[in-house]
Amino acid sequence: MSDRRDFLKSSGFLVLSIGAVSLADLEALQAGGPYPDPDFRQLDSWIVIREDNTATFYVGKTDLGQGTGTAFRQIMSDELDFAYDRTTVIMGNTDVTVDQGGSGGSDALQTDGWPMRRVAAEGRRVLLEMAAAQFAVPVSQLTVSDGVIAVKGDPSKTITYGRLIGGRKFNVALTGRNADETTGVAKLKAVQDMKNVGQSPQRYDIPPKVDGTNKWAVDVKLPGMLHARNVKPPVAGAQLVSIDESSVRGIPGFVKVVSKGNYVAVVCEREEQAIRAARQLKVNWQKPATAPFPSSENLHKYMRSATPTISLPPVAVGNIDTGLAGAARVVTAEYDVPFQGHTSIGPAHAMADPSNGQMTIYSNDMKSYGMRNGVAQFLKMPRDRVRVIWMDGPQGYGRTAADDAGFEAAYLANELGRPVRVQWMRDEETAWDTKGPAYTFTMRGGLDAQGNLVALDYDARGCDHNHLGYNEAGTVLIAQLAGLRQEKPNTGGASTPNDMYAVPNRRMAAHVVSLPLVWETPLRTGNLRDPNGPQTTFASESFIDELAAAAKADPVAFRMKLLMGSTADDTGFKRARSIAVLKAVAEKYGWDPRPSPKPLGSGDILTGRGVSYAFRNQTVVAQIAEVEVNRKTGKVWVKRFVCAHDCGLVINPEALRRTVEGGMLHSLSRSLYEEVTFDTEKVTSVDWRSHPTLTHLDAPAQIDVVIVNGDPNPNRPDLPHYGAGETVCKTTIAAVANAIHDATGVRLRRMPFREARVLAALKAAKV
Repeated sequence: MSDRRDFLKSSGFLVLSIGAVSLADLEALQAGGPYPDPDFRQLDSWIVIREDNTATFYVGKTDLGQGTGTAFRQIMSDELDFAYDRTTVIMGNTDVTVDQGGSGGSDALQTDGWPMRRVAAEGRRVLLEMAAAQFAVPVSQLTVSDGVIAVKGDPSKTITYGRLIGGRKFNVALTGRNADETTGVAKLKAVQDMKNVGQSPQRYDIPPKVDGTNKWAVDVKLPGMLHARNVKPPVAGAQLVSIDESSVRGIPGFVKVVSKGNYVAVVCEREEQAIRAARQLKVNWQKPATAPFPSSENLHKYMRSATPTISLPPVAVGNIDTGLAGAARVVTAEYDVPFQGHTSIGPAHAMADPSNGQMTIYSNDMKSYGMRNGVAQFLKMPRDRVRVIWMDGPQGYGRTAADDAGFEAAYLANELGRPVRVQWMRDEETAWDTKGPAYTFTMRGGLDAQGNLVALDYDARGCDHNHLGYNEAGTVLIAQLAGLRQEKPNTGGASTPNDMYAVPNRRMAAHVVSLPLVWETPLRTGNLRDPNGPQTTFASESFIDELAAAAKADPVAFRMKLLMGSTADDTGFKRARSIAVLKAVAEKYGWDPRPSPKPLGSGDILTGRGVSYAFRNQTVVAQIAEVEVNRKTGKVWVKRFVCAHDCGLVINPEALRRTVEGGMLHSLSRSLYEEVTFDTEKVTSVDWRSHPTLTHLDAPAQIDVVIVNGDPNPNRPDLPHYGAGETVCKTTIAAVANAIHDATGVRLRRMPFREARVLAALKAAKV
């Protein structure tokens, strides 16, 4: 395997983004195996430099469309002192890139950017020492720029990195307990000495996405490949009684019906044949004796009355009972958030190839290394016989059904001994993908006579029992249906708000409740973008707005007072940076201080503005939404978004702005439309009509993104880079809800804010 990998690298064969991989490339990549883990303690596992002075960086992350691959090229080129436009990057292929866990948690730059910078700096150090030996001068007498080393004062003595090392290995050992701690001995550059950081070069992944040459895993075609569709139970918890294979045996291209437990799939030579067979197959199912879950209309009532499966230890400051008892005014409110799905633009899919006793899976799953480990465990294969080739695909944020499709493809390929391509149908994707947890909240707040917040009580219940992790061999859907699941369900979790508010008496409690059916259900919970943040921030920041209104205080000023009520801060200076983003968003918007709501307008269109603030890890965001509410129809249009965003050192400003814009639009769709509906036995929101999403007509007229550096020492040479993908998803729903209240005086405590729900609330309030 190592000889093959070295050959492909030195030949320049892998100088491509896997997102643009061709059929010929895939066929070449297929040869060989087994596939041992690349050694993260070897410099050659991270960087390859060729004789033509081009370089490829091997990165154990995946790029879900936010431009992280471009950002990695920028920071590594900077530390290596190499020309950015002479580099490429390979990401997330388990046989050639080190295991950095794939994507998740917005940790690409915050966590994994550091080892990438350190190994690139080490490469620069080694190359300078090689040149010093060749020119017989001290390293201090050398300069380097864009991969060309020169002797100071002697312009005739130059050499490229390619001539020094091209086609050969570094053979330099690194240290570190794990991939994230990987380092050499070289020091990192000061931020001020980096040339590519802070620039916005063209992203390499955009042109093929625009012109259609980009290939997804669903586009992979291999000789002898079969096509499969699964046949899911018609209702949750149904048991398989019998299958009439004769009902599909006459379909041209039919190969086999595969079943195990309650898992059923049909396999055919062509895709349209598999679709027909899945629809035509006669399967006898037995419904469960009791309802697997309450209807979506009764979900939150059920959650409030259910006995929690777990209660997390509360986080407390002061004494909440004493604080509320001594308050001049106590405000209470309840908030509800439904299940929400991933609603990928393209259904889940994968292709698996069992050739040569190996198992290669082509997938857009964001955690390719987890898929490799899980599939190996599921099929009882050695890890070094399994690899995952990561490719672009539809919605990759969180624990999507890509996990499930990858396992299905591998299982079926292993059963049939031929490559198998699996693709779910639209209704299956929308019904059976993992769901972001539903929540209920009970909030209490106490104000003193001067309108100061003296007590704040947060109590949350998340419907999150058996929350699925990534690529767990015992919890993927095929394992559940086939009866190969783990003995006990995961406990799940529930979250508390993320803010830096100083409240003298505060309690934050969270509980987990379970639905009656835990396994084999379409209401499986798993991470949806910023897994619990949009739900918790919707409740907490809406309630902060309610308290500001009760105190007759300006919403921005009320929050600012809470932020400045303490000088205590953490190592990332989140308090100082929270104050900075709140000031910045108000200034950019042109915020005029006044209490909310505004006096009710007389026309059909009511306008208002709302603010929200939160942090995630070390990234801090404040957001303002400006809305128009049609009092006759209930239609809400977010006319303008303003976001102030502080993620520390910004690698690529343009990519950051687009990422923040995309996060706001995604969350706006969740604010206005997205909701999983179900009766007592199945999901009923299964297409774009029953599960609508944001359209172009809903897009704001204006979106402003203000990049903030609120660090107390903004010009320090070691300014850190933090993750930027998810934090804005926290604040959007609350900002929209607060804007609707400002416009109408009506507080919406249940989302999404669909027209019928808004109109009913307006009529009930006689607006």
